[in-house]
Amino acid sequence: MPVEGFDLTGKKALVIGAESSVGRAIALALKEADAEVAVTSARKDAADNGAAEETARLLGGAAARSIDATSASQVNEAIDEAFRRMGRLDILVTCPDLFLAKPAGDISDAEWEKVFAVNLSSVFFACRAAGPRMAKQGYGRIINVASGLGERGLPNCSAYCAVKGGVFNLTRALAQEWAAAGVTVNVIAPGWLEDTPGLGDPDPQTNRLLRYIPMRRAGRADEVGPLAVYVASDSAGYLTGRTLFVDGGLTAHL
Repeated sequence: MPVEGFDLTGKKALVIGAESSVGRAIALALKEADAEVAVTSARKDAADNGAAEETARLLGGAAARSIDATSASQVNEAIDEAFRRMGRLDILVTCPDLFLAKPAGDISDAEWEKVFAVNLSSVFFACRAAGPRMAKQGYGRIINVASGLGERGLPNCSAYCAVKGGVFNLTRALAQEWAAAGVTVNVIAPGWLEDTPGLGDPDPQTNRLLRYIPMRRAGRADEVGPLAVYVASDSAGYLTGRTLFVDGGLTAHL
């Protein structure tokens, strides 16, 4: 397909979780491909709200909204506003992320419920709010951002691994549900990025995490953005229900 297949001119997009480095990179990449982009935070705290507003500023004054993505009603309101402001919604990106590294026996009920709510329930709420309306309009691209840890387990990360794996299977199910209506649903799963909490020393000779990555380096958020443009584009019209890893070969490593 010609390069025009990657042009998002006229497409309307909403990025939920635009306070994260990946959310920001995807929002900026969609904008660069000429989509109209609105953004929200995924959590209502000062730092996340400020970061989402900065993403909106970098987008040139895009609409920004502060929401708690674990609240179905707030997600519904954000989706409603996106449809109302832009007239339709062609692209939905969900990238809420709350990392928890703790031995399973030390995870409290409240911590488990919070990790589940932020990383999985919020994704379902957004897909549920947007997917049927996209199906009615006969077109939609839903991109759920998860993690390579949804594919590969890691000690002391059981809660996080479980919910990210849940995003994978939720995506597969929804892809089948809405495929005939012209809506694709896919996952982008980054590996360890430069801003990963606890990544520490960037030297692969001394960093135990980097030794698992065949490329021997952490990724950058701006290496995720172009893939999101492809998945959101007409060039990816026959791609659905898939998980695309951006991890330097991590999940291919034995």
